[in-house]
Amino acid sequence: MEEMQPSKLCEQFAKILDATPSVINGVCTATRSRTNIHPVVLGRRAESFMFVPQAFSFESIDSRGKALCLGETVILQEEVNPFISVLRDNDILVTALHNHWLFDEPRLMYIHFESIDEPLEFAKKTKEALKVLINRNVGRFGMGMMHGNRGAEELCEEFNQILGGSFTFEDGVCMVMKSRLELNPRILGRPSRSFLAVPQMFNFESLTPDGRALCSGESVLLQEEFNPLASKLRERDILITAFHNHWLFEDPRLMYIHFVKIDHPVKFAKDVEESLKVLKN
Repeated sequence: MEEMQPSKLCEQFAKILDATPSVINGVCTATRSRTNIHPVVLGRRAESFMFVPQAFSFESIDSRGKALCLGETVILQEEVNPFISVLRDNDILVTALHNHWLFDEPRLMYIHFESIDEPLEFAKKTKEALKVLINRNVGRFGMGMMHGNRGAEELCEEFNQILGGSFTFEDGVCMVMKSRLELNPRILGRPSRSFLAVPQMFNFESLTPDGRALCSGESVLLQEEFNPLASKLRERDILITAFHNHWLFEDPRLMYIHFVKIDHPVKFAKDVEESLKVLKN
């Protein structure tokens, strides 16, 4: 999904946030994971970017140097209000606070925020807020990832072939990513192609010798698409764990669904691919 090398501004943006810069859909995106949180979901170790993400982007820069800036982070319950206080002190809009998953330990929450601002100023303000997050290790290890599982990378390639997009396989985690660019949203009046706005992500991790793994997915949706998709997922015994907004002041209204299952990755991919056929093109 990377289309070009990050600009100097993009690299500076990411450096402030201690994140990795990339260009996705033409948009500067900075990402990192909260590696001090060690969650378990459905009894399986869940430490991939899907579960402990921090992501930030900017786009649609105007003549004054101000851009649409988006951010999100996984956050623990006790961190929520101190984090919100710093964001609000810096006039950053908090747009959503919620779970993404069920049966998780520790309880994982996710906060999303946005602003029209100069990218480096937004990064500095966000960095100030991130300072309130704890640095100590939290959580416990569940059933571990099978790093040496033969054929896991080939399994990831097949997983990706079914679902489409681009994929990575690292440390036993298979991640497939693509974007629903056909939605063409505007946020705070500005066009957005940010992966934070139009994501589709699917992954598997914690693969065990029986061939089953913790399989998870996320997709942006239009409001009218939720119930048809929910029906298809439930027909296949996939657990829907959250359905909500991530942003405010967007057009069209963007909603997001999160789902999970302990399953054989190829079967999960086929079930999800079949279910997603109800989405509009």
